[in-house]
Amino acid sequence: MQKSTRRKFLENSTVALATGTIMTGIATTDSEAAAPVAGKLSFIHHVFFWLKDPSNKKDHDQLLAALKALGKIEVIKSAHIGLPSINDFDKPVTDASYSFSVMLIFASKEDEEKYLVHPLHKKFGADNHHLWSKVVVYDSADIYVQ
Repeated sequence: MQKSTRRKFLENSTVALATGTIMTGIATTDSEAAAPVAGKLSFIHHVFFWLKDPSNKKDHDQLLAALKALGKIEVIKSAHIGLPSINDFDKPVTDASYSFSVMLIFASKEDEEKYLVHPLHKKFGADNHHLWSKVVVYDSADIYVQ
């Protein structure tokens, strides 16, 4: 398998989002990459978490399990949980200081609002907020998808 590059990861991520494919974080070779698909991408909810103690494996594992459990919420079209890639950050504008990112894709802003008040999401916050020192959320709605 060829070494994955940041550019190839971003290209493959865009394809996966455009086609509604759940992203797994597995690198692909050029021959495995699909062509971009035109269409509606939806509403993106991207959350970055900074663990209070990034070296604590128990905290890391608890947050990862809790993030995975959010996938049971039916209004989520697709989900991706990621870690910063320390090998591909060669640009000064890239921030690799976070512990986890989770990108959730919804059909609409209304579905994201249902997610925010869902009992499993509320339980996630109540059970895990003590693990992180910082959370940053980026929400975006489609204006263009290639």
